[in-house]
Amino acid sequence: MLGKQHAQGREHAIGHPALTDSTTGLANRLHFELVYSYLFAAGDRGLTFTVMLLSVGGPDALPEERLRTVGQKIQRTTRDSDLVAHVGRGRFVVLLIGTNLQGARIAADRIEVALSEITGGAALSFGLAQYEERMEDSSEPLESADKALLAAEAAGGGLEFA
Repeated sequence: MLGKQHAQGREHAIGHPALTDSTTGLANRLHFELVYSYLFAAGDRGLTFTVMLLSVGGPDALPEERLRTVGQKIQRTTRDSDLVAHVGRGRFVVLLIGTNLQGARIAADRIEVALSEITGGAALSFGLAQYEERMEDSSEPLESADKALLAAEAAGGGLEFA
């Protein structure tokens, strides 16, 4: 009984309009920031996680209906324990919980294969950054992943590590 209520509560939170991106149906920036702040705080207790930033074809490269399809494909390719959010302008963030950089590379490869059939040749760029206990500011993993993503975009697509 309690498990069923938990599952229903999770579905309600994910689908709540204040926490959902209207274009993709995924978590929005607010939802991401709430989960990320708790996850970062738990990081110093030994919880490993990696931030994956993903862009599809650069800003405004895909129409809204294609963004929804891309987002759904990313969601289906990742684990239920990961959080996939659309943060705007063709960019997605995936919080890979319990995953190091090597595992994040595998996840990126899986997403790239899954998206290759639906992106119409648009370049896929990935930026990965793993949380490290020495990090004191929650912006560090995000900034590192963003720098890696920008490097991947500048190279015309691909994967970069922070």
